[in-house]
Amino acid sequence: MALPDITLDVRGLPPPEPLEHCLEALADLTPGQRLNMLIDREPYPLYAMLDRDGFRHECTFEDTHFQVAIWID
Repeated sequence: MALPDITLDVRGLPPPEPLEHCLEALADLTPGQRLNMLIDREPYPLYAMLDRDGFRHECTFEDTHFQVAIWID
């Protein structure tokens, strides 16, 4: 049975806190589960880390923030 997706709202936090919270949440992510991070700015430094560690990601811009979906196959 798959675990529910995780929503991580890091809007309003100063760098590097959003990245730190995201990495902590990713440590518990299981295949088939998604982490949906809400953030004020697009987290470009995070993308290389995700690619390196085998995570997939997709970023979309909502009206006032970015939503980054992260998962592992």
